[in-house]
Amino acid sequence: MLCFEVWRNGEKLTTAGVSETGVLSFILTWVGREPNASAIAASSAGAIPGIHCQVGGIDGAAHVDWYETDQLKVGDELRVRLVSSDLSDPPTHSEVEAVPRGHPDWIRRHRP
Repeated sequence: MLCFEVWRNGEKLTTAGVSETGVLSFILTWVGREPNASAIAASSAGAIPGIHCQVGGIDGAAHVDWYETDQLKVGDELRVRLVSSDLSDPPTHSEVEAVPRGHPDWIRRHRP
């Protein structure tokens, strides 16, 4: 299977992968909500305000997560390596939707 091998500062965090059909994502976001937010974030000695990183996806009917943090600092290096593997790490969190995506009840709940 296709997997995302995720590293932070040379330390392997996880190998994420889903079965034959699904979604696999590595999302890194930063949101600045105040004046000079970018300058404040860039000069931050600790965790960058407004930063968030998540490795997750959808495996069948389950939403799955392998890694999530808001504790990234200036200078941290994140690396995603695409690998082929027979096994991935087990997710740290998994939640199955009661109504499968695409079902009429799901569509009514999620669309205007």
